[in-house]
Amino acid sequence: MSYMSYPQRSTYLEFLEFPPGYGPWTYRAIPEPLISSELARLASAHVINSKTTTTGCVSLQPSPDPDDRSQDRFVVLDWDGWSFSAVFDGHGGEEAVDYVVQELPSLIHAALTKALANAGTVPLAPSAISTLLQSSIQAVDDALTDGVKHLFPDEATLAALTDEQIKSIINGPTNPNNLTILRCMRGTTALVSLVDSKKENLWVASLGDCQAVLGTKDSNGAWDATILSVNHSGRNPAEVARIRKEHPNESECIKFDRILGAIAVTRAIGDHIFKLPVSYTTRVFMNCVPGFSVSSKLEHFLPHNKSPPYLSALADIKHVALQPTTANTSESFLILCSDGLIDLYEHTNSTLEEILTQWVHMLGERMDRISAKVSDEADKENAALVLLRHALMGGGVDNSDRLTQMLTVEIPCRWMDDTTVLVQTL
Repeated sequence: MSYMSYPQRSTYLEFLEFPPGYGPWTYRAIPEPLISSELARLASAHVINSKTTTTGCVSLQPSPDPDDRSQDRFVVLDWDGWSFSAVFDGHGGEEAVDYVVQELPSLIHAALTKALANAGTVPLAPSAISTLLQSSIQAVDDALTDGVKHLFPDEATLAALTDEQIKSIINGPTNPNNLTILRCMRGTTALVSLVDSKKENLWVASLGDCQAVLGTKDSNGAWDATILSVNHSGRNPAEVARIRKEHPNESECIKFDRILGAIAVTRAIGDHIFKLPVSYTTRVFMNCVPGFSVSSKLEHFLPHNKSPPYLSALADIKHVALQPTTANTSESFLILCSDGLIDLYEHTNSTLEEILTQWVHMLGERMDRISAKVSDEADKENAALVLLRHALMGGGVDNSDRLTQMLTVEIPCRWMDDTTVLVQTL
Protein backbone atom coordinates (compact mmCIF):
# COMPACT_ATOMS: atom_id res chain seq x y z
CA MET A 1 0.00 0.00 0.00
CA SER A 2 1.08 3.61 -0.49
CA TYR A 3 1.74 5.56 2.71
CA MET A 4 1.94 8.94 1.03
CA SER A 5 -1.71 9.93 1.50
CA TYR A 6 -1.51 9.66 5.31
CA PRO A 7 -0.36 12.50 7.63
CA GLN A 8 3.31 12.74 8.55
CA ARG A 9 4.41 12.69 12.17
CA SER A 10 7.79 12.66 13.90
CA THR A 11 9.20 10.09 16.31
CA TYR A 12 12.41 9.45 18.21
CA LEU A 13 11.41 5.78 18.68
CA GLU A 14 12.03 6.25 22.40
CA PHE A 15 10.84 2.72 23.12
CA LEU A 16 13.80 1.35 21.11
CA GLU A 17 16.17 3.47 23.21
CA PHE A 18 18.17 5.05 20.41
CA PRO A 19 21.14 7.03 21.79
CA PRO A 20 20.75 10.80 22.33
CA GLY A 21 21.19 12.79 19.14
CA TYR A 22 19.42 10.28 16.91
CA GLY A 23 16.17 11.32 15.24
CA PRO A 24 13.59 12.58 14.87
CA TRP A 25 12.34 10.53 11.97
CA THR A 26 9.17 10.77 9.93
CA TYR A 27 6.45 8.14 9.96
CA ARG A 28 2.92 7.96 8.55
CA ALA A 29 -0.14 7.98 10.81
CA ILE A 30 -2.05 5.08 9.28
CA PRO A 31 -5.29 4.34 11.18
CA GLU A 32 -6.84 1.03 12.16
CA PRO A 33 -7.85 -1.34 10.69
CA LEU A 34 -5.49 -0.45 7.84
CA ILE A 35 -2.28 -0.65 9.87
CA SER A 36 -3.18 -4.13 11.14
CA SER A 37 -3.82 -5.22 7.55
CA GLU A 38 -0.48 -3.72 6.59
CA LEU A 39 1.29 -5.70 9.32
CA ALA A 40 -0.26 -8.91 8.01
CA ARG A 41 0.81 -8.02 4.47
CA LEU A 42 4.38 -7.04 5.32
CA ALA A 43 4.77 -10.17 7.45
CA SER A 44 3.27 -12.43 4.75
CA ALA A 45 0.96 -13.81 7.43
CA HIS A 46 -0.65 -17.11 6.47
CA VAL A 47 -1.69 -20.47 7.89
CA ILE A 48 -0.53 -23.88 6.65
CA ASN A 49 -2.90 -26.79 7.27
CA SER A 50 -1.59 -30.34 7.08
CA LYS A 51 -3.05 -33.75 7.91
CA THR A 52 -2.13 -33.48 11.58
CA THR A 53 -1.18 -29.86 12.38
CA THR A 54 -2.05 -26.24 11.75
CA THR A 55 0.81 -23.75 11.58
CA GLY A 56 0.55 -19.97 11.71
CA CYS A 57 3.45 -18.26 9.93
CA VAL A 58 4.85 -14.73 9.80
CA SER A 59 8.20 -13.28 8.72
CA LEU A 60 8.90 -9.55 8.94
CA GLN A 61 11.59 -7.07 7.97
CA PRO A 62 9.88 -3.69 7.52
CA SER A 63 12.84 -1.79 6.02
CA PRO A 64 12.02 -0.98 2.38
CA ASP A 65 15.72 -0.95 1.40
CA PRO A 66 16.42 -3.99 -0.85
CA ASP A 67 19.84 -4.35 0.81
CA ASP A 68 18.04 -4.91 4.12
CA ARG A 69 15.78 -7.70 2.88
CA SER A 70 15.24 -10.47 5.36
CA GLN A 71 17.72 -13.33 5.62
CA ASP A 72 15.30 -15.37 7.75
CA ARG A 73 13.77 -18.44 6.15
CA PHE A 74 11.24 -21.04 7.31
CA VAL A 75 9.94 -24.38 6.09
CA VAL A 76 6.74 -26.29 7.01
CA LEU A 77 6.26 -29.72 5.43
CA ASP A 78 4.08 -32.80 5.85
CA TRP A 79 5.73 -36.17 5.26
CA ASP A 80 2.96 -38.80 5.31
CA GLY A 81 1.68 -37.45 8.62
CA TRP A 82 5.11 -36.59 10.05
CA SER A 83 5.30 -32.84 10.58
CA PHE A 84 8.58 -31.06 9.79
CA SER A 85 9.06 -27.38 10.61
CA ALA A 86 12.16 -25.21 10.69
CA VAL A 87 13.31 -21.63 11.16
CA PHE A 88 16.66 -20.47 9.80
CA ASP A 89 18.23 -17.11 10.68
CA GLY A 90 20.78 -16.29 8.01
CA HIS A 91 23.51 -13.73 8.54
CA GLY A 92 26.22 -12.05 6.49
CA GLY A 93 24.35 -12.83 3.26
CA GLU A 94 21.74 -15.19 1.87
CA GLU A 95 23.88 -17.86 0.20
CA ALA A 96 24.32 -20.15 3.22
CA VAL A 97 20.73 -19.97 4.46
CA ASP A 98 19.32 -20.58 0.99
CA TYR A 99 21.59 -23.60 0.60
CA VAL A 100 20.47 -25.03 3.95
CA VAL A 101 16.78 -24.54 3.10
CA GLN A 102 17.41 -26.37 -0.17
CA GLU A 103 19.40 -29.26 1.29
CA LEU A 104 18.56 -29.93 4.94
CA PRO A 105 14.83 -30.85 4.78
CA SER A 106 15.40 -33.37 1.99
CA LEU A 107 18.43 -34.81 3.81
CA ILE A 108 16.42 -35.32 7.01
CA HIS A 109 13.47 -36.74 5.05
CA ALA A 110 15.71 -39.25 3.30
CA ALA A 111 17.33 -40.31 6.58
CA LEU A 112 13.94 -40.65 8.27
CA THR A 113 12.45 -42.65 5.38
CA LYS A 114 15.42 -45.03 5.44
CA ALA A 115 15.28 -45.46 9.22
CA LEU A 116 11.53 -46.19 9.16
CA ALA A 117 11.96 -48.70 6.35
CA ASN A 118 14.78 -50.48 8.17
CA ALA A 119 12.75 -50.61 11.38
CA GLY A 120 9.75 -52.19 9.68
CA THR A 121 6.94 -52.72 12.19
CA VAL A 122 9.20 -52.03 15.18
CA PRO A 123 8.82 -48.46 16.49
CA LEU A 124 11.94 -46.36 16.14
CA ALA A 125 13.60 -45.42 19.40
CA PRO A 126 13.41 -41.66 20.04
CA SER A 127 17.19 -41.61 20.31
CA ALA A 128 17.46 -42.84 16.72
CA ILE A 129 15.48 -39.82 15.48
CA SER A 130 17.60 -37.51 17.65
CA THR A 131 20.75 -38.96 16.11
CA LEU A 132 19.57 -38.58 12.52
CA LEU A 133 18.56 -34.95 13.12
CA GLN A 134 21.93 -34.13 14.63
CA SER A 135 23.93 -35.97 11.98
CA SER A 136 21.92 -34.42 9.11
CA ILE A 137 22.59 -30.87 10.34
CA GLN A 138 26.27 -31.67 10.76
CA ALA A 139 26.37 -33.23 7.28
CA VAL A 140 25.10 -30.03 5.63
CA ASP A 141 27.89 -28.04 7.27
CA ASP A 142 30.45 -30.71 6.38
CA ALA A 143 29.34 -30.47 2.75
CA LEU A 144 30.18 -26.75 2.76
CA THR A 145 33.62 -27.50 4.18
CA ASP A 146 34.16 -30.22 1.58
CA GLY A 147 33.31 -27.74 -1.19
CA VAL A 148 36.16 -25.44 -0.17
CA LYS A 149 38.58 -28.30 0.50
CA HIS A 150 37.84 -29.75 -2.93
CA LEU A 151 39.18 -26.54 -4.47
CA PHE A 152 41.96 -25.95 -1.93
CA PRO A 153 42.74 -29.18 -0.03
CA ASP A 154 45.19 -27.67 2.45
CA GLU A 155 47.31 -24.67 3.32
CA ALA A 156 50.21 -25.97 1.24
CA THR A 157 47.99 -25.85 -1.84
CA LEU A 158 47.09 -22.25 -1.07
CA ALA A 159 50.73 -21.29 -0.55
CA ALA A 160 51.61 -22.59 -4.02
CA LEU A 161 49.05 -20.35 -5.72
CA THR A 162 49.18 -16.63 -6.42
CA ASP A 163 46.29 -14.36 -5.52
CA GLU A 164 45.48 -13.98 -9.20
CA GLN A 165 45.31 -17.74 -9.64
CA ILE A 166 42.97 -18.04 -6.64
CA LYS A 167 40.78 -15.24 -7.99
CA SER A 168 40.50 -16.99 -11.34
CA ILE A 169 39.40 -20.20 -9.58
CA ILE A 170 36.71 -18.66 -7.37
CA ASN A 171 35.35 -15.55 -9.10
CA GLY A 172 32.98 -14.87 -11.98
CA PRO A 173 29.19 -14.47 -12.11
CA THR A 174 28.69 -17.83 -13.85
CA ASN A 175 31.47 -19.66 -12.01
CA PRO A 176 29.91 -22.35 -9.73
CA ASN A 177 32.98 -22.14 -7.48
CA ASN A 178 31.95 -18.61 -6.56
CA LEU A 179 28.77 -19.84 -4.90
CA THR A 180 30.70 -22.62 -3.16
CA ILE A 181 32.95 -20.03 -1.50
CA LEU A 182 30.17 -17.54 -0.71
CA ARG A 183 28.17 -20.20 1.11
CA CYS A 184 31.10 -20.71 3.48
CA MET A 185 31.54 -16.96 4.01
CA ARG A 186 27.92 -16.59 5.13
CA GLY A 187 26.14 -18.44 7.91
CA THR A 188 22.82 -19.44 9.41
CA THR A 189 21.33 -20.77 12.61
CA ALA A 190 18.91 -23.69 12.49
CA LEU A 191 15.87 -24.61 14.55
CA VAL A 192 14.11 -27.80 13.45
CA SER A 193 11.08 -29.60 14.86
CA LEU A 194 9.74 -33.02 13.96
CA VAL A 195 6.46 -34.61 15.14
CA ASP A 196 5.63 -38.25 14.41
CA SER A 197 2.51 -39.28 12.55
CA LYS A 198 0.72 -40.35 15.75
CA LYS A 199 1.53 -37.04 17.47
CA GLU A 200 3.12 -38.96 20.32
CA ASN A 201 6.65 -37.59 20.02
CA LEU A 202 8.25 -34.22 19.38
CA TRP A 203 11.90 -33.55 18.63
CA VAL A 204 13.52 -30.12 18.48
CA ALA A 205 17.04 -29.58 17.15
CA SER A 206 18.62 -26.21 17.89
CA LEU A 207 21.78 -24.67 16.54
CA GLY A 208 22.35 -21.00 17.32
CA ASP A 209 20.03 -18.56 19.07
CA CYS A 210 16.54 -19.21 17.70
CA GLN A 211 13.96 -20.19 20.31
CA ALA A 212 11.48 -23.06 20.71
CA VAL A 213 8.91 -23.35 23.48
CA LEU A 214 6.20 -25.96 23.96
CA GLY A 215 2.90 -24.99 25.54
CA THR A 216 0.94 -27.80 27.24
CA LYS A 217 -2.11 -27.87 29.48
CA ASP A 218 -1.77 -29.72 32.79
CA SER A 219 -4.42 -31.76 34.61
CA ASN A 220 -5.69 -28.63 36.34
CA GLY A 221 -6.22 -26.79 33.09
CA ALA A 222 -3.22 -24.47 33.55
CA TRP A 223 -0.78 -23.82 30.71
CA ASP A 224 2.87 -24.77 31.20
CA ALA A 225 5.85 -23.61 29.14
CA THR A 226 8.77 -25.93 28.34
CA ILE A 227 11.78 -24.38 26.62
CA LEU A 228 13.15 -26.84 24.05
CA SER A 229 15.92 -24.77 22.47
CA VAL A 230 19.41 -24.07 23.75
CA ASN A 231 20.84 -20.59 23.43
CA HIS A 232 24.16 -21.09 21.67
CA SER A 233 25.72 -17.70 22.22
CA GLY A 234 28.55 -16.00 24.04
CA ARG A 235 26.10 -15.07 26.78
CA ASN A 236 25.52 -18.72 27.71
CA PRO A 237 28.01 -19.66 30.48
CA ALA A 238 27.98 -23.31 29.42
CA GLU A 239 28.93 -22.40 25.85
CA VAL A 240 31.65 -20.03 27.06
CA ALA A 241 33.09 -22.75 29.30
CA ARG A 242 33.04 -25.28 26.45
CA ILE A 243 34.85 -22.95 24.05
CA ARG A 244 37.45 -21.89 26.62
CA LYS A 245 38.12 -25.56 27.38
CA GLU A 246 38.57 -26.29 23.67
CA HIS A 247 40.93 -23.31 23.28
CA PRO A 248 43.05 -23.13 26.44
CA ASN A 249 45.47 -20.23 26.84
CA GLU A 250 43.48 -18.15 24.34
CA SER A 251 42.04 -15.40 26.50
CA GLU A 252 40.33 -13.73 23.55
CA CYS A 253 38.56 -16.79 22.15
CA ILE A 254 35.53 -15.19 23.84
CA LYS A 255 35.54 -11.39 23.98
CA PHE A 256 32.60 -9.01 24.50
CA ASP A 257 30.34 -12.12 24.70
CA ARG A 258 31.35 -13.05 21.15
CA ILE A 259 33.57 -15.61 19.47
CA LEU A 260 36.91 -13.79 18.94
CA GLY A 261 34.96 -10.63 19.75
CA ALA A 262 33.21 -10.91 16.38
CA ILE A 263 30.21 -13.25 16.18
CA ALA A 264 27.45 -13.66 18.76
CA VAL A 265 26.44 -17.27 18.07
CA THR A 266 28.67 -20.14 19.11
CA ARG A 267 27.10 -22.75 16.83
CA ALA A 268 26.00 -22.30 13.23
CA ILE A 269 26.09 -23.74 9.74
CA GLY A 270 28.62 -21.94 7.55
CA ASP A 271 30.71 -19.05 8.96
CA HIS A 272 33.88 -20.87 7.92
CA ILE A 273 35.98 -17.84 8.71
CA PHE A 274 35.73 -19.22 12.27
CA LYS A 275 36.19 -22.88 11.27
CA LEU A 276 39.17 -22.94 8.88
CA PRO A 277 42.78 -21.79 9.27
CA VAL A 278 43.38 -18.05 8.78
CA SER A 279 45.00 -18.58 5.39
CA TYR A 280 41.62 -19.64 3.95
CA THR A 281 40.26 -16.25 4.96
CA THR A 282 43.19 -14.13 3.82
CA ARG A 283 43.87 -16.01 0.58
CA VAL A 284 40.41 -17.29 -0.47
CA PHE A 285 37.54 -15.49 1.26
CA MET A 286 39.16 -12.04 1.06
CA ASN A 287 39.82 -12.54 -2.66
CA CYS A 288 36.21 -13.49 -3.34
CA VAL A 289 33.87 -11.12 -5.20
CA PRO A 290 31.40 -10.22 -3.74
CA GLY A 291 33.17 -10.04 -0.42
CA PHE A 292 32.24 -10.07 3.25
CA SER A 293 29.33 -8.15 4.69
CA VAL A 294 30.19 -8.39 8.39
CA SER A 295 30.05 -5.64 11.00
CA SER A 296 33.30 -6.64 12.73
CA LYS A 297 36.53 -5.64 10.99
CA LEU A 298 38.58 -8.65 9.95
CA GLU A 299 41.86 -7.18 11.14
CA HIS A 300 40.47 -6.93 14.66
CA PHE A 301 39.81 -10.62 15.15
CA LEU A 302 41.80 -12.60 12.57
CA PRO A 303 45.02 -12.41 14.64
CA HIS A 304 43.19 -14.26 17.41
CA ASN A 305 42.09 -17.12 15.11
CA LYS A 306 44.81 -19.51 16.33
CA SER A 307 43.18 -22.94 16.68
CA PRO A 308 40.00 -23.24 14.61
CA PRO A 309 37.28 -24.38 14.58
CA TYR A 310 35.69 -22.03 17.11
CA LEU A 311 32.13 -22.48 15.87
CA SER A 312 30.37 -25.84 16.05
CA ALA A 313 27.63 -27.32 13.87
CA LEU A 314 26.62 -29.89 16.50
CA ALA A 315 22.95 -29.31 17.27
CA ASP A 316 21.36 -29.87 20.68
CA ILE A 317 18.37 -32.22 20.48
CA LYS A 318 15.41 -32.34 22.84
CA HIS A 319 12.76 -35.08 22.77
CA VAL A 320 9.34 -34.79 24.41
CA ALA A 321 6.64 -37.45 24.73
CA LEU A 322 3.45 -35.57 23.84
CA GLN A 323 0.24 -35.81 25.83
CA PRO A 324 -2.69 -37.49 24.09
CA THR A 325 -5.23 -34.95 22.87
CA THR A 326 -8.95 -35.07 23.52
CA ALA A 327 -11.38 -35.33 20.62
CA ASN A 328 -11.29 -32.28 18.33
CA THR A 329 -9.29 -30.30 20.92
CA SER A 330 -5.61 -29.45 20.79
CA GLU A 331 -4.03 -29.04 24.21
CA SER A 332 -0.48 -28.31 23.13
CA PHE A 333 1.29 -26.05 20.69
CA LEU A 334 4.84 -25.29 19.64
CA ILE A 335 6.35 -21.85 19.06
CA LEU A 336 9.46 -21.55 16.87
CA CYS A 337 11.02 -18.15 16.25
CA SER A 338 14.18 -16.36 15.19
CA ASP A 339 15.97 -14.22 17.76
CA GLY A 340 14.47 -11.07 16.23
CA LEU A 341 11.25 -11.75 18.14
CA ILE A 342 13.14 -11.89 21.45
CA ASP A 343 15.07 -8.72 20.56
CA LEU A 344 11.81 -6.75 20.47
CA TYR A 345 11.55 -7.28 24.25
CA GLU A 346 15.13 -6.11 24.79
CA HIS A 347 14.16 -2.97 26.72
CA THR A 348 11.64 -4.63 29.03
CA ASN A 349 14.19 -6.20 31.42
CA SER A 350 12.28 -9.48 31.17
CA THR A 351 14.26 -12.72 31.19
CA LEU A 352 14.04 -15.15 28.28
CA GLU A 353 12.09 -17.60 30.44
CA GLU A 354 9.62 -14.88 31.44
CA ILE A 355 9.06 -13.88 27.81
CA LEU A 356 8.50 -17.43 26.59
CA THR A 357 6.19 -18.22 29.51
CA GLN A 358 4.17 -15.09 28.78
CA TRP A 359 3.72 -16.25 25.18
CA VAL A 360 2.46 -19.67 26.25
CA HIS A 361 -0.04 -18.23 28.72
CA MET A 362 -1.28 -15.69 26.18
CA LEU A 363 -1.78 -18.19 23.36
CA GLY A 364 -3.03 -20.92 25.70
CA GLU A 365 -5.75 -18.69 27.11
CA ARG A 366 -6.63 -17.72 23.56
CA MET A 367 -7.03 -21.42 22.65
CA ASP A 368 -9.23 -21.91 25.71
CA ARG A 369 -11.54 -19.11 24.59
CA ILE A 370 -11.77 -20.61 21.11
CA SER A 371 -12.54 -24.07 22.55
CA ALA A 372 -15.20 -22.61 24.83
CA LYS A 373 -16.65 -20.69 21.87
CA VAL A 374 -16.41 -17.39 23.73
CA SER A 375 -13.71 -15.94 21.51
CA ASP A 376 -13.92 -12.67 19.61
CA GLU A 377 -12.61 -11.88 16.14
CA ALA A 378 -9.11 -11.10 17.46
CA ASP A 379 -8.82 -14.67 18.81
CA LYS A 380 -9.36 -16.03 15.32
CA GLU A 381 -6.22 -14.35 13.98
CA ASN A 382 -3.14 -16.29 12.94
CA ALA A 383 -1.46 -17.11 16.31
CA ALA A 384 1.98 -16.22 14.94
CA LEU A 385 0.66 -12.79 13.95
CA VAL A 386 -0.70 -12.35 17.48
CA LEU A 387 2.77 -13.00 18.92
CA LEU A 388 4.45 -10.70 16.41
CA ARG A 389 2.11 -7.83 17.24
CA HIS A 390 2.64 -8.40 20.97
CA ALA A 391 6.41 -8.22 20.44
CA LEU A 392 6.16 -5.05 18.37
CA MET A 393 4.41 -3.55 21.40
CA GLY A 394 7.35 -4.65 23.54
CA GLY A 395 4.96 -6.87 25.46
CA GLY A 396 3.03 -3.83 26.67
CA VAL A 397 -0.41 -2.37 26.03
CA ASP A 398 -1.50 -2.60 22.41
CA ASN A 399 -0.93 0.76 20.73
CA SER A 400 -1.72 1.21 17.04
CA ASP A 401 0.42 4.38 16.86
CA ARG A 402 3.48 2.46 18.05
CA LEU A 403 2.72 -0.23 15.48
CA THR A 404 2.51 2.45 12.80
CA GLN A 405 5.90 3.84 13.85
CA MET A 406 7.53 0.40 13.73
CA LEU A 407 6.20 -0.31 10.24
CA THR A 408 6.45 3.05 8.45
CA VAL A 409 9.26 5.05 10.10
CA GLU A 410 11.69 6.46 7.54
CA ILE A 411 15.21 5.60 8.75
CA PRO A 412 18.20 5.09 6.43
CA CYS A 413 19.07 1.79 8.15
CA ARG A 414 17.38 -1.26 9.67
CA TRP A 415 15.66 -0.49 12.97
CA MET A 416 14.76 -4.07 13.88
CA ASP A 417 16.14 -7.53 13.24
CA ASP A 418 14.58 -9.99 10.80
CA THR A 419 11.75 -11.67 12.72
CA THR A 420 10.11 -15.00 11.93
CA VAL A 421 7.49 -16.87 13.98
CA LEU A 422 5.79 -20.24 13.56
CA VAL A 423 3.02 -21.39 15.91
CA GLN A 424 1.96 -25.00 15.41
CA THR A 425 -0.93 -26.77 17.11
CA LEU A 426 -0.08 -30.36 18.05
